[in-house]
Amino acid sequence: METFITYVSQNGFYIWEEFYRHFLMAAYGVLFASIVSIPVGILIARYGKLSSWVLTFGSIIQTIPVLGFMAITMVAMGLGTTTVITTVFFYSLLPIIQNTYVGIKGVDKTVTNAAYASGMTRLQLLTKVELPLAVSVIMAGIRTALVVGIGIVAIGTFVGAGGLGAIIVRGTNATDGTAIILAGAIPTADGNYCGPYHG
Repeated sequence: METFITYVSQNGFYIWEEFYRHFLMAAYGVLFASIVSIPVGILIARYGKLSSWVLTFGSIIQTIPVLGFMAITMVAMGLGTTTVITTVFFYSLLPIIQNTYVGIKGVDKTVTNAAYASGMTRLQLLTKVELPLAVSVIMAGIRTALVVGIGIVAIGTFVGAGGLGAIIVRGTNATDGTAIILAGAIPTADGNYCGPYHG
């Protein structure tokens, strides 16, 4: 424990820098996925026949080992953060699409019928009724995606992206690297712990 405290006190700025880098890569991947996934989730909620195709595609991506997917992406995009953000993007699609779909479909039909009866257009129904009622479910999907993303970014150190994974690898290569490993593992675990809280 003393060694860990000493390491953190001497390398606090470096740990913070890697933590910030780590979180930013996960956040960007999830943000880009949200921009794509929320409209797709709304679309498949409107046109139910598309839902099985889209959700199956998302599920297939989830079955691919992250490191393998990252290696394939690296061939096209090279080493660094772009490869990791792209990987986070693809693995974040399913939870956000699925939760958007469930959230929109879960809106009570009596509410939507009343909205139509009051003269609302489909766009007004979506923006003023369905999305506000579905927002908590959609946010749960985004939180899940962020937790997944934080874990994926830790693996990103193997493609030169840095982040907290780099600290963990540095610790495994050291003679007595337990303190270094903890310095990388604790913030990563903390991010995963805080992410899925639903309030």
